[in-house]
Amino acid sequence: MDCLEFNIHQLILSDLATNIGDSKGDANTPEYLAAIDHVTSKVATRALSFEDEKDEEAGARENGNAVNGADGHERVQRVFMSNSRIHCNIGFAELSVNLPDAHVEATVPVLVDILRDIPYIDFDRCFTWDEWSQPDQLVYATVSALLRIASIHDAHRATATGAIVTFAGQIVGMLKTGDAEDVLTQFAPAFHGFYRSIISIPFGWSLQEWSSLSSHLNELFDSAVVDRLNRLLVDALRGEDQDVEKLHFIQTLLARYVARGRPLSGYFTVCCVIEALWTTLAQALLPSHKPHSSSHPNFVEAAAANKAWQSLLHHSIELITVPKTEYNDVVLRVMENAMQCFTSLLVQIEEMDVEPSEDTYAWETMSESLKLASVCSIATGQLDKKLYARVKLLLSDESPVSDNLVQEAALKSTAILVRNFPDIAFKMAGHIRKFITSPLPIFELDFAPGTRVPPPLIAAAKCLALCIDLAPGDDLGISYMYSLLNYIAATSKETHDTPLLTVPSLAVPADRQSIHSTDGRLPGLTEDEKRLIGISTISVVTRLALEFDQEEVTRLTISMLVQRLRSAEPTVEAAIAYNLVDLALAAPESAFADIIRVFSSINRSANPDDPRLSNNMVLAAQTRLARELHRRPELYELYLVELLTLFADKGVAIQNASTVHHSKMEDMTEQLASLLLPIDALLNHEDLSIDFGTSPTLIPLFRNMWFLCILFHFTIPDGKDQTAMSWQRPALARIAVKTPSIILEEARDTIVGDLDYNPVIRQEYAETVISHHRTLLHKHIPLRSAEIRGLSPGQIIFLLCMHDLESMRAAAGMPSSLVSYFTNNSLNKNPGLIASMEAVAEKVIRGSVTDLNSQASKQALPSELSKELRQLLVCSTHRIARVRDVASKYLNRLVTSFPSLMCDPPFVIAILEVLTLLRRACENAFNNEDNPIYTFHSDRAGLTLQLTDDYAARQTMLSQTQRDADRWFELALGRAPIELYSTLQKYLAVTQVPSIADPSDLGPTVALHFGKATSPVDRKFSSLSTMLSSEYDRSKLFVSQLAAKGYHVGQAVQFNHAHAHASVDGPDGKSPHEIRELKRMVQEAIRDIREKKSTLTVQHLKRLLFRVAALIICTPKCDHDLLHYLVILPFESFSPTAVSAGCEVWSWVIAEKPEYEVVLVTEITSAWITTIKHGRGMFSKSLNYTDPFHHAPEYSPSDKESVDRAAAQARRLLTPHTMVLTMLVSRLQAARYRKPSLMLLFQRIALASAQAYKQLCTHPLSREARFTFLLFGFETLRSSFLDFSCENKLRENLYATALSWFSVRPQWSYGANRVQIDADVKLLSEFLSYLQADTVRGYPTISSLAAGQSHKSSHYMTVVKNLNNPLRLLVDNEIFRLMVWTNPTNDTKRGVDHFSTIEKTMTDAAWTNMVRKTWQVDPAIAVYLTERFHVAIVAHEVRGLVRSRTRDVLDIPEALQFLVGDSTGTSVRRDLKYLSIWAPVPPVIAVTFFEKRYKNDPLLLQFAHRVLEQHPVELTFFFVPQVVQALRYDDLGYVARFIFETAKISQLFCHQIIWNMKANGYKDDAASVEDPLKPTLDRMIDLLVDTLSGEAKEFYEKEFGFFNEVTAISGKLKPYIKKTKPEKKGKIDEEMAKIRVEVGVYLPSNPDGKVVDIDKKSGRPLQSHAKAPFMATFKVRKERVTVITEGAETLGDDAQEKKLVEDYDIWQQAIFKVGDDCRQDVLALQVIAMFKNIFNSVGLTVYLYPYRVTATAPGCGVIDVVPNATSRDEMGRAKVNDLLDFFVAKYGGEDTVAFQKARLNFIQSMAAYSVACYILQIKDRHNGNIMIDGEGHIVHIDFGFLFDIGPGGVKFEPNSFKLTHEMVVLMGGRYSQGYQLFQQLTVKAFLAIRPHVDQLVSTVQLMLDTSLPSFKGEPTIKRLKDRFVSGLTERQAADYMMGVIKNAHENVRSTAYDEFQRLQNGIPYK
Repeated sequence: MDCLEFNIHQLILSDLATNIGDSKGDANTPEYLAAIDHVTSKVATRALSFEDEKDEEAGARENGNAVNGADGHERVQRVFMSNSRIHCNIGFAELSVNLPDAHVEATVPVLVDILRDIPYIDFDRCFTWDEWSQPDQLVYATVSALLRIASIHDAHRATATGAIVTFAGQIVGMLKTGDAEDVLTQFAPAFHGFYRSIISIPFGWSLQEWSSLSSHLNELFDSAVVDRLNRLLVDALRGEDQDVEKLHFIQTLLARYVARGRPLSGYFTVCCVIEALWTTLAQALLPSHKPHSSSHPNFVEAAAANKAWQSLLHHSIELITVPKTEYNDVVLRVMENAMQCFTSLLVQIEEMDVEPSEDTYAWETMSESLKLASVCSIATGQLDKKLYARVKLLLSDESPVSDNLVQEAALKSTAILVRNFPDIAFKMAGHIRKFITSPLPIFELDFAPGTRVPPPLIAAAKCLALCIDLAPGDDLGISYMYSLLNYIAATSKETHDTPLLTVPSLAVPADRQSIHSTDGRLPGLTEDEKRLIGISTISVVTRLALEFDQEEVTRLTISMLVQRLRSAEPTVEAAIAYNLVDLALAAPESAFADIIRVFSSINRSANPDDPRLSNNMVLAAQTRLARELHRRPELYELYLVELLTLFADKGVAIQNASTVHHSKMEDMTEQLASLLLPIDALLNHEDLSIDFGTSPTLIPLFRNMWFLCILFHFTIPDGKDQTAMSWQRPALARIAVKTPSIILEEARDTIVGDLDYNPVIRQEYAETVISHHRTLLHKHIPLRSAEIRGLSPGQIIFLLCMHDLESMRAAAGMPSSLVSYFTNNSLNKNPGLIASMEAVAEKVIRGSVTDLNSQASKQALPSELSKELRQLLVCSTHRIARVRDVASKYLNRLVTSFPSLMCDPPFVIAILEVLTLLRRACENAFNNEDNPIYTFHSDRAGLTLQLTDDYAARQTMLSQTQRDADRWFELALGRAPIELYSTLQKYLAVTQVPSIADPSDLGPTVALHFGKATSPVDRKFSSLSTMLSSEYDRSKLFVSQLAAKGYHVGQAVQFNHAHAHASVDGPDGKSPHEIRELKRMVQEAIRDIREKKSTLTVQHLKRLLFRVAALIICTPKCDHDLLHYLVILPFESFSPTAVSAGCEVWSWVIAEKPEYEVVLVTEITSAWITTIKHGRGMFSKSLNYTDPFHHAPEYSPSDKESVDRAAAQARRLLTPHTMVLTMLVSRLQAARYRKPSLMLLFQRIALASAQAYKQLCTHPLSREARFTFLLFGFETLRSSFLDFSCENKLRENLYATALSWFSVRPQWSYGANRVQIDADVKLLSEFLSYLQADTVRGYPTISSLAAGQSHKSSHYMTVVKNLNNPLRLLVDNEIFRLMVWTNPTNDTKRGVDHFSTIEKTMTDAAWTNMVRKTWQVDPAIAVYLTERFHVAIVAHEVRGLVRSRTRDVLDIPEALQFLVGDSTGTSVRRDLKYLSIWAPVPPVIAVTFFEKRYKNDPLLLQFAHRVLEQHPVELTFFFVPQVVQALRYDDLGYVARFIFETAKISQLFCHQIIWNMKANGYKDDAASVEDPLKPTLDRMIDLLVDTLSGEAKEFYEKEFGFFNEVTAISGKLKPYIKKTKPEKKGKIDEEMAKIRVEVGVYLPSNPDGKVVDIDKKSGRPLQSHAKAPFMATFKVRKERVTVITEGAETLGDDAQEKKLVEDYDIWQQAIFKVGDDCRQDVLALQVIAMFKNIFNSVGLTVYLYPYRVTATAPGCGVIDVVPNATSRDEMGRAKVNDLLDFFVAKYGGEDTVAFQKARLNFIQSMAAYSVACYILQIKDRHNGNIMIDGEGHIVHIDFGFLFDIGPGGVKFEPNSFKLTHEMVVLMGGRYSQGYQLFQQLTVKAFLAIRPHVDQLVSTVQLMLDTSLPSFKGEPTIKRLKDRFVSGLTERQAADYMMGVIKNAHENVRSTAYDEFQRLQNGIPYK
């Protein structure tokens, strides 16, 4: 943590120490002990042996030479300690005083060790500290801790004080002899920390301890030591070691101390010594008071010194209990040092020509010397005569020193001397009086705002009061008061007329006559000196009166000062005014009234020609009195009336004087405006509470004040320099907030008369200036110009007043007073006036929305707004219609402008209660028609309605309010549904029905209606509602939550009630047993979840969470542990059900305990960030998108269950974060206006998540979670008040998160969830709207950088533009693709395509720029742009970038095609060097690099070889045919090497590759035309077989022997070709009986199973004209992986998937062919298996059965038989007329579930095979080659005619696929739902395979050189590619495929071919 700025590490440790101290009640809890251990475990001290300690102690006794010897050489090695260790030691010291008593025994030795080690620490050179350096802080913390512990624990006092004294000796020695650098950077700061702790921590020192301490500190009085310390910096700068960095560190450190007024010089050190000595001595002399606990609050600096001095002032020192002589010598020596120090400094100052500089600390040192000498004097019990004489000299006009500090210290010293030696009190009283009445400069007072009386005067007054109190005589105080007041009279300008004051009937002894002997003329003094005496005397008189604190004295003083207020010299008069404020605050009410009236009188008479300073001073006095009147709150109203009356009087006076003193009007107006200062100060008191209803006189006074403000333009800037009056507008705004409504509804309000005949507005003056006001009003409401012309001056001013006053109030969040202007019927009856008032109201409303919007953007919406909204709501039911209209309009405007205001529970409840009350009011017409009720009250909302007796008006109010409420609740549902649901549940939960006979209330009805309503935020429910044209609601969930909350709250309340009674007898301060048990249960649940052994069910979890939440809600004190568990438990499980329950209880706690919201959201934030760190949920990469060909395609039927499991797994992974985000979005809406702390947490979540964008899941179903987060992030950004840097850091990360979605290949959705796609489209559309509105707001940057280094807004705007446009285009395209996917047939009923305006306007230059910008963000985005946008310039630009910046795309497999292309050239070859580290491509792509077009480039070959080896064998196994073909061009042997290496790894691979190589030795079935590859293949086979040995060799021989035996049967059947089937069958059975099954053998077509038996009688000859194929049945044992979903109700993983591996046996039929080339079947089924992989990757539930075919030799092969299937040919032979009849016969009628399931299977398989047949151009689709399996799937077999050939060499069949009439009929007909589904699935399947055209085509292209009959050279490949229509957009491709379907539908060529087959081969088709 050393890098943390502003010493954050130390602040954290300090706060931790404080919190531990506050939690002593939980001292034995694990959390408490862990917190202590966290701090204490980091403490570092040196390990010393016993001898080392002794040596150091001896060194310490030798004046600190233990570190540095007198010769300057180091004797003990110092140890470096890092900042973090220092912080921990400081933290430990702070912690130690807060620990329980049980820890003290172990704590004190550690503190002593820390203090002992400080001199030996080599501190780090750093400036991370804020106030004081590290040595300073460490010493202060350690010494303070020892003192505080010693003050409580006497047993440790000796140890603590001994360590402190020893340290003092060490540090003094180091200051005397240490190295200059060490003294300046470590020892001097350390001594300063020691000094601060001594004067700050109260401690009852003993005289012995003080004596020991002083013996060390006295050494620093030595002048040689002081001189040395003063010149240390110079010595360091001139030293031999000129390390610039070190010198800079020293200078900077000293400069920082000097800046804080602490120059670490010799003079300053002496001053510290002196203050420390008198502080400790004073505490030793005073009685000590033992504190109850050491954990005091943090003491302010010098707290102990101040407390000790105050104690000396108020208490005399009693006889010291120890013998005086024992310590007298020490005390006297210290006093002598102090006096000597004072004298030396005085001599030096007298010799100087100028005042001493501040860094000498001369005045401070002299002051402290006087204090120390005084304390020493009273310690000896004898008044030191030298000290006494010195003090008297200083307190005279002959003082050699004229400094505030010194003379104040002299007065303070006099006070404690008088306190302890009262005999001198009388003499000193006279002496001080004389001192006070001397014209000394220290008594100067400039009366500037904020000025206080000079400290010497205050000290003098206090000292004089003490002397008078201790001097003999009863009336001495009054005598001195009169005497001093005579001095004031003597300074008066009318001295000759002012008699001296005497004390009537007062017998004054002769020796005291001097008290009254004042020469009335003060002869010999100048006027300035007289003025100064007057000022100082007035101040002292006032302080004396306050010190005496007697009502009689106070009244007398006030009376005397008031009498002289107008007769004194101006500055003296100002002083009187200033001091009268202090007296007023202590005076009786009548005297207070006199003072404020005098002030008002002077203010009234002030005029600009009067140069007297007192005029401004009176205003300042009035303002100060207003500001400090909180001490007398009962006088608020009295003073307010006086000020408002004064304001009105002055306003009238200005108008009256306008004709006489026109030139002075501006100055007079400014004087009037200045009166706003005291009014503002008075109204600004928080406790000001005046009942204006009982104080009606205030309303007209406020109204008059505002009228005058309008009249004189105070509320608007006048265009002149406003600097001098810059306070005016803010002051008026504050006054406006506290101003009551200036219009009263009552008839007695004289407002109408006031408008025309207002006493404060003079008609003559108003007529001369009103034109300007009229023009201004016209600017406000230009549409009312006609009405304005007819208004009187008074009405104009009234309207402007209404506008300005209410605008200011509205801006402060107090809009409700606007409606009060319409409550007066007299105003409402004036048409022109009321029309203008309505226009002004509209203007105010508009301005209010603007002002509040500005505040809302800064999360500073006024807190009063909630109350004001409720008031407006009440006003909307007012008896006066116009009031209702204005209130409703205002309220509607506010709620619609700030919908999140509906997140305020009191406002929502008020709406519901008003609806209830209005319904009752309407019912009153029927319940008691003749006796209307006028007042309706709601205790729940705390509001009262005063309604009209017009029942029709009541009904109108109800209807209007209900319409408004419905609209508001709809808004809330769209913004913050969770908050609204919580509030409505809370409302319903406490709504009580006293009797079943009571009628239904409207409020609960509305609450229930919206509580069960679905929010638009729940996009899936909204989509379902739209699709089904029916409303969904949340009734079940709403009622369930309400019941659960009620149940658990009831339990918690019952528990608390029982515990409250149980704890009466003996509360132990601990948590009750039940709470501890609940915590234990939660802890166990969390532990079990982490250890994957939880047995808790979902219901148990929910019940546990609700119990915890209920306890939190019902417990008065926040239990942070329970809050933590409430959040962490759902996050630990992190299943949808757990997080759903968590969101419920979190929202409940926030609704019930809003004060816990920040704590709870903090916990959620922490848990959220933990999921990022651990890669959970949407931050998990486990389900990230991968190329479907990185997974081995399987020769097995499509499995819909696996797709469903994958979808469920993805939803389980992603849903928890989506749920939390939904809740956070709702909370964000509630917090965005006025909760900056919550917004900070939301910003943290948004930023932390956005920064982890590379971790975000890329599964198709993660689109919802990602873009929900992005909406949350952008809403957070839009709602936050952030500076340039922070705003754009968040924005750039959010953009990066959004763009990263496009850094993988374009994806469709997953599965068949149309609702999910619709929700995704809505999300993306909302996100697009955010992007379109996104702008840089540009709040000023908060930075410590220089202005020139801060970022500019233009830079950020450019960045946003560069990211925004590409992102919008990509999102547009994503929406377009999803719309095509969800509506592949372009059915208008399912919606219309998204139209992208951006893409249509893109030019080539724009495309180029976009590619480059996205490349800068992530090259992967640019690479995949080519798949989204089929624009030539995009591909060209990407190709150029890949080739020029190849290193950027090494992790993107798809980028390789842009580098390599279709062939290699010279320009490409130079960049192939990066292939060694390129990400692996799919195997089939790698194999293509062996083709001759790539010219055997070694780098490409090496890359291909590496990729093939890198992929698992199971994957490359699938592409064995292509690998074998690659041997054709393997000149360098890379393919052969791969085959050999892989064959060693996998025996199955070895066998398969041998069979395939044997099958490819010849080009024909009869093995007559040798393939040129044959020699290579033979050689490879021999080499492979030769490398086999041992078990591998044995396995090979067994397998090939077994297979040869089986296939040999076909050869033995050839003589029987012309014989009957029974004869063939007999021969087969005969031969099969000879076969013996070896252990471990398998069928070549089933390498994943082992043959364990043969059905010897299963042999069956198949029909063939010249060949002898046969079919046999084998018992095959396979492994089956069964996925078991168990624990669906358990908590751990919420439906964990477990894989069970088991063996099972099946009877597998296989066809053995000899003389038939099976390689075309192998290729076709290979591609079909790849199709299946693609369909599975997108969750498309179509069906394919790529059964296995293995070519084992030329014209030989093994074919798996599709189990449980019947060909259409066989149906025809069985006299089944059509497919529909077959399905009905097999599965039942069309309405049965079995039939419909079978039909669905048929449709799904038909769609997939249609695409396969079209792409591969599979021909010969007669009914013998089409199978129907037992579940209704269609399965195509026999792929002898593909691509460019057909039976007989003629492509007679259609180019599309076979879709006959009977197939369409089975689907339900052309316009049926089934046929529509078929079309949709077919188009989707086509769209799904298009992106993978390269892999699919490459698979076929690699087989081109086999010369299979289906290949017609390169044109075959070109036509294959063309069928993918890669250049078309998704919609164009979908439309194209629809055309293919239309072409296939009942195509006559299919029917004709079926007829041909019937005639030729006898294959029926109908």
